[in-house]
Amino acid sequence: FETKIMSTNSTTDQPIKKARTSSLDDSYFEYVEANKSLYISRLAEAVAIPSVSSNLEVHLPDINRMMDWTKSHIERLNGKTTLLPNPAATEELPLPPILLGEFTLDPKKKTVCVYGHLDVQPAHKDDGWDTDPFVLTEKDGKLFGRGSTDDKGPALGWLWTIEAHQNLGIELPVNVKLLYEGMEEYGSDGMFEAIKSLSKPGEFLNDVDFFCISDNYWLGKSKPCLTYGLRGLAYFELAVDCSQQDLHSGVLGGTLHEGMTDLIALLNTLVESGTGKILVDGIMDDVTKVTPEEEKSYETIDFDMESYIDDCKVRGVSDTLLHKDKTALLMARWRFPSLSIHGIQGAFADPGAKTVIP
Repeated sequence: FETKIMSTNSTTDQPIKKARTSSLDDSYFEYVEANKSLYISRLAEAVAIPSVSSNLEVHLPDINRMMDWTKSHIERLNGKTTLLPNPAATEELPLPPILLGEFTLDPKKKTVCVYGHLDVQPAHKDDGWDTDPFVLTEKDGKLFGRGSTDDKGPALGWLWTIEAHQNLGIELPVNVKLLYEGMEEYGSDGMFEAIKSLSKPGEFLNDVDFFCISDNYWLGKSKPCLTYGLRGLAYFELAVDCSQQDLHSGVLGGTLHEGMTDLIALLNTLVESGTGKILVDGIMDDVTKVTPEEEKSYETIDFDMESYIDDCKVRGVSDTLLHKDKTALLMARWRFPSLSIHGIQGAFADPGAKTVIP
């Protein structure tokens, strides 16, 4: 990245102020460019907070700190904030609050509610990262850091957009509400109950006209895209027991049913290797049929298969994808169900060898 307009306060937490204007013209984009270093430094602060929701025992304080950090920026911009206690929290299982923010300027204007999340998935350098995942690092004009795109960068970008409007004297065209959670990467505990409660008459979400889920990706590197639908998620766990304790394979192997062998056999019945076809009976019954009009709409989508191979890091490994043409691949990615196996627990996974039947 390169900053074209510099200022002595560009590395502080105060943005460069430009002359007031009445419309979104070139001055807005000049302002954003001039404050690029500031936006990057703020993102680095956010990335440095390891708000990992899958390990609350260790990282609940970090998620709470991320919530407070974001809350302070909303308040700095004269927005109203509330930290809503998580409705799914218990004394045995404390959960992070849900952050509500509000910039309501004119009740006659439409209201947009932005959803985002401030928690992240676990990350360790030995997962394949070239650098510390919690240190925002610039490499080849790109920024790498856990949460930089999913979802701290997009969620916080709304605040900097509001800030830019304020400092340029441009009135927001809509009222903006923010709904930011800290458990998205681990099942969104409490979020559904909160939305149901907040949607009642007179509550936070009741006057919202539009929702924007600010938690998705560009299709490529050159053109933004607007996501207007998601496939959803159903998550299952399958357990196979073969004994009440670990057993020695050298002594008992070949004499009893082994859980690992049977589990892998069951998993192998779910997806056809080489095609990705789901083998579960009836899985496609409720999937809407592809119309000629829909299929034709894929023809003009800007998508490069070779770049996708590079982005997925499979070049030099398999060098191939499950689909040979753009339309089939994008349909598999967007409109058809997929089935992925995420991991096996309960088996020996430490370095070395162990002759154990788990």
